[in-house]
Amino acid sequence: MKKGWVKSFAAMLVLSLVLVGCSNSNKESSSSGGDASGSPTSGGDQILIGGAIMNLGWPWYQGAIDGMNNYAKKSDKSLKLQFEDGKFDINTQITQLENMAQLGAKGIVVFPVDGKAIIPTLVKLHEKGVKIVVGDYPQSPDNPEDVVWETFVGHDFKEMGKAAGEVAVNYLKTLNKDNPTVAYLTVPASGQASVDRFEGFSSVIKAAFPNAKVIEEGDPKGDRNSAQTLFENVLQRNKSIDVVSGHNDALVLGAYNAAVSTNRDKEVKFIGIAGDKEVLKFIQDGNSAWIGEVLQDPVVLGEVALQALMEAMDGKDLGDTTPLPKPEVITPDNIKDYDWKSWSWLGK
Repeated sequence: MKKGWVKSFAAMLVLSLVLVGCSNSNKESSSSGGDASGSPTSGGDQILIGGAIMNLGWPWYQGAIDGMNNYAKKSDKSLKLQFEDGKFDINTQITQLENMAQLGAKGIVVFPVDGKAIIPTLVKLHEKGVKIVVGDYPQSPDNPEDVVWETFVGHDFKEMGKAAGEVAVNYLKTLNKDNPTVAYLTVPASGQASVDRFEGFSSVIKAAFPNAKVIEEGDPKGDRNSAQTLFENVLQRNKSIDVVSGHNDALVLGAYNAAVSTNRDKEVKFIGIAGDKEVLKFIQDGNSAWIGEVLQDPVVLGEVALQALMEAMDGKDLGDTTPLPKPEVITPDNIKDYDWKSWSWLGK
């Protein structure tokens, strides 16, 4: 247990149930140094490392897998990586974590399905000597003794919200309105992560436009179809909406589909968060409805998470959190500077 976690435990109590975002298909992937076949490249026994993914149905987590594989190929150790798809089901992920330990995994990077229910399993793994790094979303322990992971590696969600807010403000200034209306779709089940993104977004809007109307709508399911239905209702209740953003691209794309279906897509601007091929294509193709995409780089996340795990396994005492770079924003003005079509984690 880290001293810093004890000091910050009061703050940690405000964290609620969190969900994670994800990758491509249910499979096992192995990497050993630079050899994807799994044969040792640096001599000695292979070290089995687990990657517990929340749901491989979302392409975003393929980037985290790519990042972990990238680090493994560069490592001077012989690593075998095994990835498991939690399929957005806590019981499935718990079973997978237990199986990884049974197979002899020395360390596991966990992208949890659930921020509380998974903790007892992490405690059991820790008692068995398995090193753990939590990625993407912070955990919500009830007791400081339950903080058994070596570090948390994730993006600053409030900064991501602020970045989206800055894009919105730049556009709103062109409207010459004192009281613009903006909407933001949250995922209540994502807990503090969703709260932080919204707070970052709304704080920037309110700082620039104190009279702005900021609509927060929570989507329990957090997918495109549910977001479309939700935003259709928002459009019915509001005659004018200037900008829409949300917790992730699926929600914002759902809102966009709602605007298209009601012939209001010409009056509303959209800002994505995370990284989505469809959104980036809209921006590159000149779809004027889309004014920005805040990147949450999963490749860097995967690389840094596995690096942190290996450092912990080597005996290094890590901080409570391991920082990642500030989020970048892709806009119509700078998209030409990004080779986004080569990013495998965007999906096919």
